[in-house]
Parts: sequence; C-alpha cells; structure tokens
Amino acid sequence: MPRPKTKRRYQSPELHALPAGPLERPPAAARRTSVLSTLAGHDVRELVARFGSPLCVVDETRLRDAYRRMDAAFRARWPDTHIGCSVKTNYLSAVVAVLRSEGAWGEVVSGFEYRLCRDLGIPGNEILFNGPYKTDEDLELAFREGAKVHIDSDDELERVIALSRSFETPREIGLRCSIQLNYPPWDKFGFGLETGHALEAARAIAREPKLRLAGLHAHVGTYLPDPGTYARSIESLIGFALRLERELDLRIGHLDVGGGYATRNTLHHTMLPGEALAASAEDYAEAITAPLRKAARQFRSPPRLFLEPGRFLVDEAVSMITTVRAVKRGSGQQKAALVDCGVHILPTAFWYDHEIRPVEDRGGALESYRMVGPLCMQIDCVRQNLVLPSLRSGDLLVIQDVGAYNFSQSMQFIYMRPTYVMAHAAGVDVIRERESDAYVREPERLPAHLVSDETRHSLLVRGR
Repeated sequence: MPRPKTKRRYQSPELHALPAGPLERPPAAARRTSVLSTLAGHDVRELVARFGSPLCVVDETRLRDAYRRMDAAFRARWPDTHIGCSVKTNYLSAVVAVLRSEGAWGEVVSGFEYRLCRDLGIPGNEILFNGPYKTDEDLELAFREGAKVHIDSDDELERVIALSRSFETPREIGLRCSIQLNYPPWDKFGFGLETGHALEAARAIAREPKLRLAGLHAHVGTYLPDPGTYARSIESLIGFALRLERELDLRIGHLDVGGGYATRNTLHHTMLPGEALAASAEDYAEAITAPLRKAARQFRSPPRLFLEPGRFLVDEAVSMITTVRAVKRGSGQQKAALVDCGVHILPTAFWYDHEIRPVEDRGGALESYRMVGPLCMQIDCVRQNLVLPSLRSGDLLVIQDVGAYNFSQSMQFIYMRPTYVMAHAAGVDVIRERESDAYVREPERLPAHLVSDETRHSLLVRGR
C-alpha cells in the first residue's frame, strides 16, 4: 500500500541582503545628479582645456587597485593563481603595461595582441593564447616561445598536429571546453564537454608523440554577475581533468576559468543597477577556489589556476569627458542633449545605461534628457533617458566606467577618435594622440586613372 504524501510545512518568505551590499545609487533613470568635477585628482575643466573634448581618462591608481584586489582575493584562497590580462578588452599599450607591472600575464586571441604583449616585454611563456582562429605563423611563434596555447576546434587541432611534426621536443597544449551552463548556450568556443567531443580531442592529443595535453580552459559567458556559474564551470573542469589523469595517464597542470566577470555597469532594461547585481572579487574567488580546494588531493599535483578578467580590471578605471553641443526639444516632452561623444567611440552604450554625471550644477531644476551623439545616424544614442540638472551648450559631462571594449571596438566614423590620457599622482600623460585626417587616410591609395589635375594639385598642396 503506497504511503500517503507528506505535506510540506509552510515557510514564510525571508528577506536577504543584495550581494553587493548597500546601494550606492538608485535604480533606473534616477541616478546620481551630484557633480563630478575631478578625475584621479585632476580638475575636469583643466583636462578639457589641455586636451580637448571628448577626452578619455584612465585613472592609473584605480586600475592598479582593481588588479590588486582580484589578485589578493584569489591568492589568499589558492596561492598558485595567475591573472591573464585580457588584451582584447582594452589594448591601449599603457593599460596593458600597468597591469603587467602589477604581475599580470598576457591573454590574447590574435597575433596582433600577442605581438603587442611581446613588445611590452611580456615573455612568450607568460602569455595565454586563446581565440577561435590562430594563423599557422602565430601558432609557430607561440609554440617556439612557450606560450600556453588552448586549442579551439578539430580543424585547429589538425593544424597543430601537422605543425608538431617539426618540433624537436614535445610541446604542451591546452584544450578549450564548451560547457552547457547558459541559455541560450554559450557554445561558440571549444569542444563540447557533455557531448564527449572534448574527450575525443583529448584522446587524439594523447596519441601524438610531440604533444602533451597539460591544461583545460573554459570561457562560459560574458557579464556574469552570479559567481555560482563559475563554481559549476570549474567543477566540470575538475571532473574532466581527473578523468583524463586517470584514463589517459596525463598530468593536468593548469585550469583556466576564463573571463566574463561583471562590473557595476547597468545593462539595458534591468530593474536594478549593476552594482546591486555584480559580485565582488572575493565572491568570485571563493566560488572558483572552493571546489579546487576540495578536490586538490585527487590531482597528481595541484593545478595552477588561471583567470582572464578584462572588464573587471579596466571598466571602472576609465571615464569619458564629453561636452554638450546643443540642447533641443524632441517630439515629446523630453529634451535631447547633443554631446560630442558618439557610439563610434562609446559602443558599449548599445548595451549599458552608463552613469553620466554633470561637472557643474548651476542650481537649475532636474530635467529628463535623451543623450545623443554627434553622428548623422538615428542610432547614435548614448542614453535613452537621463535625469540631470538643467543643461545648456558648453556644459561638461563625465561618462563613467567605460574602460572595457570601447577603445578596442571604436572606429573612425564621421569624427575621429579622441585623445586618451592616463592620470596619476604625478600628472597626466597622453597615451594616444587624437587622430588626424592624415592618419586615417594614410593607408589609402588612389588608382592612377582616378587622379585628375585638380586632385593632383590638391595632393601636392597637402604634401601627399
């Protein structure tokens, strides 16, 4: 006779604190309206007077502090941890050089980024080489210099096997694993772990006399505020690594949990600001290292841990100063504030509601604005809805937390890219000059049959 079902006792709901602690700013459009008149200790007006507008300002101290906090959080829990600076997130050489001076490795996804790291003095054996496509020339250089190369696909593995036949001694490689932790699946990168594809690739590598499978890598998403996602990811990597050591007689020397760590930037259409959702460095560190500590004795020797934060290190260290060039009435009651910073140099405006602060408050009433850029495109919108003290032409604004992906993905469209400076206690240094017409057009070539007398004269006058 079946036992009667036991009724669950009612439990009253409980309130829990948000993971980021008390909110520093309220949600949605009602953000800070207080002035922000200095950046890294330097007066915003003076910066614009010296370097023009728009102007991108890197706060060197904040950049170093972000690295040190994450490094300390992980090393306190797993001492053999190394941070790879994600170069694609911001490949301004000065930014990479600061992170390198703090001890960062390079993490690259192309030959361009690899060479940038080498030019900055990062040795090949302290570079993590990821990405879905690597040229044969880049692979040869990376293997010759001892970089940690993570293989991404069957075709790439076949090319590496072919290259390995010219190696004098066996070389270590890593395997990128695709783990089903998200919906929709984040499955562009690597070999499927759940499908057995990664195991097939590992077995193929084990058969090669000049290759040694020494590491596993997983990059499971971007802007992931839940540390639990990383805990599940490394648990999967640990289980797979132990299976490989047991079945294929391997020693997995490193596990790489990739990047994607969230910052306080607020995604469009979210109820709460990013700082209420994003986890701290300590939260991420505990989630990732706890499974490692639990499984450490099962490995032949405890693996080295790699992580590849880009956004988490650079996002909040960079601000963009912009100038209001016109204020006009839109089709409704909301005003439009036209600024000289467009989406060509601030592409993250397509997915973030960036915090924007006035440099001066003249005491006017708060008004709702649509912040639009200078491009002749309807999509050039920096913020759809923003409440600020009354604005007029000439006012300065500071767009905060713009360090990740804006320079890397910026372009010259209608207006050139601006000056980039790095501010520190000793002063302010230009780290990239404002682009000129000549710089942008220099690679172009005009076919001879299109050169008229007028064109030839103009080119001579301009020194081209």
